[in-house]
Amino acid sequence: MKKNRSRFIILSRYIGSEYVLSFFVAFIFFFFIFFINQILVLAQKIMLKNVTVSDVISLVILSIPQFLMYTMPFSSLASASMVIGSFSSDNEILAMRSCGIHQKKIFAPIIVISIIFSAITLFIADKMIPFTAQKYREMYASILTKVPTVELESFGTTQFGKRIITNGPVNGSTIQNILILDDSDSSDSRIISAESATISVVDLDKFLYRIDLVRPEVLMTDDSSLDTYSIAKAESMRLYIDLSSKGSGYTSINPSQMSLGELRAAISEKEKENTDIIAQGISDMKSSISDLSESLSEIEDNPLQNTKTWDALTRYENIEKNKPFSFYYQYFRSELQKKWALAIACTVLVFVAFPISFFRIKYGRLIGFGLSMLIACLYWFFIYFMHTRAVMSPVNPAVFLWIPDITSFLIGIFLLVRLSKQ
Repeated sequence: MKKNRSRFIILSRYIGSEYVLSFFVAFIFFFFIFFINQILVLAQKIMLKNVTVSDVISLVILSIPQFLMYTMPFSSLASASMVIGSFSSDNEILAMRSCGIHQKKIFAPIIVISIIFSAITLFIADKMIPFTAQKYREMYASILTKVPTVELESFGTTQFGKRIITNGPVNGSTIQNILILDDSDSSDSRIISAESATISVVDLDKFLYRIDLVRPEVLMTDDSSLDTYSIAKAESMRLYIDLSSKGSGYTSINPSQMSLGELRAAISEKEKENTDIIAQGISDMKSSISDLSESLSEIEDNPLQNTKTWDALTRYENIEKNKPFSFYYQYFRSELQKKWALAIACTVLVFVAFPISFFRIKYGRLIGFGLSMLIACLYWFFIYFMHTRAVMSPVNPAVFLWIPDITSFLIGIFLLVRLSKQ
């Protein structure tokens, strides 16, 4: 009995070590895929003038946990497919079965280790992402204090809201030959030109900047009359630019960067808002039913009131089809469910790889990896689609976000049972 137990321990160590080794190989592959597609794009956005390379690298490193949520489950799937495929092509699974080893003993080490990967993924979602997101915001704010100007390229054109700035040479915060097309006023438009200008920060927290123009000339037009215009000159002029809408994307926290506890707290706050919206929708529905009943009674005496009936009926149908709910309430709930679903995916996705053990194929590791790539792409599109549906529907987001995991698990179990009977 002890000999059999020790043999199973040796076998479990062998399968587990192969799975972990393949996991690291797959992890590096998926890591660089997400790094190239997401982190380099982010680095391009945060490349501000005079920002040191070390600061940019630090910001990139702090952004890494954001995509580890997808790297971990995909790596778990790929490593399981590679290991099972390799064992099948080398006839190792056939040898294990010939020795009376049940499939459960072969798959058990992979399942146990994948559960550990699920726990690590959940830790990343609950602890690492909120921590690094906070450090990222603090560092970005610190960088802005070192770079008190917005980035304007020499001989370039930049748009800030409804203002378009075209300029000549730029040296630090000094701009030469600046031309500003200002359409911020709904009734009037302005064209401002100046020989030179300087740009500086007014309020860093609110992303408010100021442009000091030297000897500007202003052409003002009236949109209501094409023949009306005026020209003004001055020795100096100050123009303020509000970039809070752009800066908030870097300094504000979004639900995907919150911990599980923060999401639950936010959901509790939004629940009352959702209840009020639903109550208002029910009130509107009752009102439309009342209007419909009233108009129907009036039709008996005056058929010309038929349009009123259709209006009430249309309003009722619209409320019935598009039941009111709080978007942010659904958004926070869907993010909470997505964190759990992606963590559990590290375990459930390996079941899709187990049916490979029933096939004798050449280059099993390579084929297993290719198959995992296909499944990973399908899973990514599946969960992205379900997440989109979840925030646009009043239904509990868990119904949508858990479908990819449940589907993957059921497909794996179905294929295992089906192939084991052949």
